[in-house]
Amino acid sequence: MSLSSSDKAIFERDGFVTLRSVFSAAEIADLVAETDALLVDSDSRISQFNLRCRYMPHWQSGEMLFEVFDPINEIAPRCEQMTRDRRIVGLIESIYGEPACLFKEKFIFKPAGATGYKLHQDIPFGWVGFPRTFLTVLVAIDPSSPENGCTEVFSGYHRSFLSNEPETYMLPDEMVDNSRRTFLALEPGDVAIFHGLTPHRSEPNRSDRMRRSFYISYNAASDGGDQRAAHYADFHQRMRGRRPAEEQSLVFFR
Repeated sequence: MSLSSSDKAIFERDGFVTLRSVFSAAEIADLVAETDALLVDSDSRISQFNLRCRYMPHWQSGEMLFEVFDPINEIAPRCEQMTRDRRIVGLIESIYGEPACLFKEKFIFKPAGATGYKLHQDIPFGWVGFPRTFLTVLVAIDPSSPENGCTEVFSGYHRSFLSNEPETYMLPDEMVDNSRRTFLALEPGDVAIFHGLTPHRSEPNRSDRMRRSFYISYNAASDGGDQRAAHYADFHQRMRGRRPAEEQSLVFFR
């Protein structure tokens, strides 16, 4: 599977493109069954001290809600298979014009009430060695809409950094023109691809149910090759470094 010439032109112009019904309802149902089973925390995997887990505050109460497994492949075989699926990899390789390497993957549950993400670009300015060919495939697991905090992307900004300040990740909304915003309103099985420099954000999930999405990111083989293990080693070291000294002995990865 590869992007059509028209879809590739859209991606090159806007920094993102949307494709409908890439995966079947049955395939998405299998992924739902697998990831729902992970929420049954029989082995205490879901923990604020597990580097695989991330939490987000409720947009009203401030209660911390479990939201993300990052990474997920080692604990979810169907997710791992999807990251290698030629329907996805073929699309990415048609953009690169060369083989693609999996860089990272995360499964976002976004439970009801979870706060959204502020405006950012995925390629961090000043992170030495981070691939500039970084692209993300968003696979919709649940219907996504503005009501449940779907991803919002801003077109035409994917050729440069919006900020050249080191260690700056979250950006003020004023750095983008709101008229360039597109809500990635997707149905289960739909896919969106966006460049690592495409600015994006999301609002809180104001619905009464989860808005699950699988985010799979790649780099071109010529841009560092297989870096997934090295990335997560670095990422986990950074995450540990943000913890206070009294929590260091409690942190684990499972």
